Amino acid sequence: MDAIRKRLKEFPFFAGLDPEALDDIVSCGVWLSYAGGTELFNEGAATDALHFNLSGRLIVVRDGPEGDEVVGYVRAGEPVGEMSLLSGEPHSASVYALRDTEMLTIRRDDAERLLHDHGDFAHALARVILNRARHPKASFQQSAPRIFALVASSRSIDIEARAQNLAERIERYGVRATWMPHGDAAPDTGVFDEIEENHDIVLLAARVDGGAWYRFVLRHADRFLVFARRDARPPRPFPMTTEAGERVRKFRLVDLVMLHEGVPACPVADWIDALGAARVINCRGDRCTERLARIISGKSVGLVLSGGGARAYAHIGAVQALREARVPIDFVCGASMGGIVAACVAMGWRDDEIETRIRDAFVSSNPLGDHVLPVVALTKGKRVEERLLKHFGDALIEELTVPFFCVSSDITEGVARIHRRSLLRKALRASISLPGILPPVIDGDALLVDGAVINNFPTDIMAGMHRGLTIGIDVAQRGVIEVDAFRDPPGFFAWVAEHGVRSAPPIVSLLMRTATARHERMLKVHPADIMIAPEVPGVELRDWDEYDEAVSNGYKVTKAAIQENWDALGPIADAEKPG
Repeated sequence: MDAIRKRLKEFPFFAGLDPEALDDIVSCGVWLSYAGGTELFNEGAATDALHFNLSGRLIVVRDGPEGDEVVGYVRAGEPVGEMSLLSGEPHSASVYALRDTEMLTIRRDDAERLLHDHGDFAHALARVILNRARHPKASFQQSAPRIFALVASSRSIDIEARAQNLAERIERYGVRATWMPHGDAAPDTGVFDEIEENHDIVLLAARVDGGAWYRFVLRHADRFLVFARRDARPPRPFPMTTEAGERVRKFRLVDLVMLHEGVPACPVADWIDALGAARVINCRGDRCTERLARIISGKSVGLVLSGGGARAYAHIGAVQALREARVPIDFVCGASMGGIVAACVAMGWRDDEIETRIRDAFVSSNPLGDHVLPVVALTKGKRVEERLLKHFGDALIEELTVPFFCVSSDITEGVARIHRRSLLRKALRASISLPGILPPVIDGDALLVDGAVINNFPTDIMAGMHRGLTIGIDVAQRGVIEVDAFRDPPGFFAWVAEHGVRSAPPIVSLLMRTATARHERMLKVHPADIMIAPEVPGVELRDWDEYDEAVSNGYKVTKAAIQENWDALGPIADAEKPG
């Protein structure tokens, strides 16, 4: 009893309770231990208890279109299951012990009595609920992974040197970091707990050997970075086979760090499948190490680019401004034309190469100029496909320089399709397939159209991809369609006589705007941390030749936003504050 009381007083939640309330909690609570990977309760199950985490870490997951999606974490001293207890509804998510964890469990009847008899306990629980509702990202920021396993898949990888280098770079971001070398035996638990207590990040260097140290790492790490050589093939099954192995794969806790050395022995996809990797970081030089340091320390930068037809040229100016200020781009995504520009960034192209390729593909001649009498669309789509092939070739998403995804809309199921793997140009073709303008993409039994139809600004998806700063650039908020073009419009042949067959009629703008307008006013659960909205005056969605005006506006607006948000960007950027 005294041990439980002493443990509870260490946490802010219990420190403010009066002695009677604390004694009552101790007398009815049950102290239990859970091994890493153990399920505390399942999504949809009835509520039977209130739980408090006393040590270790819990992970909260919810069933999603791509499997279990991480909703958040519960750190020591925090309750879990309180919302279902108070509402009387089934649990809205599943909760598992992320690693070895100790819990104080209070049966439902006792918890309801505590709420009735002790006002200070009820107020403390209410504060937790309100804080979580107001700050939904806080559990990622405050209870984020702290113990990272750096696993060498080959003896030729000097994982100790990489761990030491990463720890030093992480500390440059103001994060207390240390590392531990691969050993022959598991460390003393007390010593390890003290190391974790005194640091924000602990890196565990490990080699796949099945020894005591490796088994310890599998049971205690919050996240795993597996370093693999491009000239090697993955063992199958990959040896993450202790009792913790299933949780590693189930919660997608593995990142693949692909070292591009030697002659490729197999596709990167083979390694992804063998590991069940959630993310891929391709290493082609020193810049990758800095990216890893930011990812581990929660200082990464994710860039989200909206769709918006020709107005998306403004994204190119925005990227130029970010690069000029030396703001890193660690993850990038987009919808529709925003996905095209994001892909250019992910390919690792310089500013001048992006401009040359975009001008060739979209500016020099109308990419939607192959009009046909409509059956499924106003254009054949062949011109777009030829240009995507010319500029992106056979590049695979999982092998890009910057981690990337784009979104399309599966209109058979009414859900967003997230493209994280396979042929880049095919994913882009789906993402820009504006309904009625370009023919849809058929993928099995799915019909894929423009990403803007379901999610034109996927900041919510980016928020689940990394823990750092998300910059969102939205070019589709306002002023994107000319109303006068729809006042007393001429007939088809009169339009052609005045504008020619190469000019897109107003129906193109109407269809494009319809596709991008649906979700703009909906409140995002995970909005961008820095929101930039270039107005791009005078540029409509179909004005493919208005490149310079749009790029200039995007550059100017983003440069001003960088200065305004320098307090957040300065510690990450490798430069002085821009003038």
